[in-house]
Amino acid sequence: MQNNPLVSVIIPAFNAGKHIATCVQSVLDQTWQNLEIIIVDDGSSDNTLGIARTFRDDRVNVLSQKNKGGCAARNLGYEVSRGEYIQFLDADDLIGKDKIELQVRRLMAEQGKVAVCRTVHFFDGEDPYARPIPVESDYLHDTTDPAGFFSRLWGADGIMQMVQTSAWLIERKLVEQNGKWNTEILLDQDGEFFSRMVLASRGICFTEGLNYYRKYVNGRNVAGKYKSYRHLSSAIDAAEMKSARLLKARNDSRTRKAAANLFMLLAIDAYPVYSDLYEKCMGKIAQLKARPIIPVLGGQAIEFIKFLFGWKIAKRVSYELHKYQAS
Repeated sequence: MQNNPLVSVIIPAFNAGKHIATCVQSVLDQTWQNLEIIIVDDGSSDNTLGIARTFRDDRVNVLSQKNKGGCAARNLGYEVSRGEYIQFLDADDLIGKDKIELQVRRLMAEQGKVAVCRTVHFFDGEDPYARPIPVESDYLHDTTDPAGFFSRLWGADGIMQMVQTSAWLIERKLVEQNGKWNTEILLDQDGEFFSRMVLASRGICFTEGLNYYRKYVNGRNVAGKYKSYRHLSSAIDAAEMKSARLLKARNDSRTRKAAANLFMLLAIDAYPVYSDLYEKCMGKIAQLKARPIIPVLGGQAIEFIKFLFGWKIAKRVSYELHKYQAS
């Protein structure tokens, strides 16, 4: 173990000309200076590539490929990287100046683990540092029990949570031993990848420092896109991988409920438009013999309908309202 290990920061970028400069600058401003920044332009049609090439710093390496998607771009960046630790960072997000240093120092002392920090959500156009209130609180913690961490994250205690991509820092050897990003998955790629890494690790180090996640009012983030049949089907594939991995690590009532929650969320997304995908998810839940939670579907009116008539009626009403508003 080196005393000053190299950290590789891999930034996939597609039409990110508006934000790529501030993203890269947040890495250059890190208190941990032994790093390399690998920007992979994924066939952008805007000025992303040109802006990326303006950085006059030997630590910045700019690559370009035909448009193949974020997972392929991350894999290319990883393949040319040299760091002992890997930071994946989306091109419109930022990291706090001490984020990497705090995580590296913990991982140097606790080999075989992964590090995670809290995330500040901010809307595009806002100053990300003006209201630094992280959304995560009690569900991020030190643990030597990755299966227990994901059981809680996926709603075994009644509330489903998420960890944003850039909050993690991982050892290179975890990727070497457990595989790169799955380019076949169209939705929830980060959930599949990091569940694979973390469940193969010795545990999680919760660190101070912050990750800044940019959101868009129009839902431009991948997670906020309208879920087409193809995307939903792919998300179900990801849920199958995630749940199988969790149940292999531990098969008990909590892990089965957590797995059922993954499929319930997708069943709700599929209903009432894609009946076959809905039935597939409900079949998975039946196999698990667990009672999943029903998440919040909308505002007070939709939740009141859900309380009176059940989630299917509430989802149909919500679906028709969205169709009407879009017309």
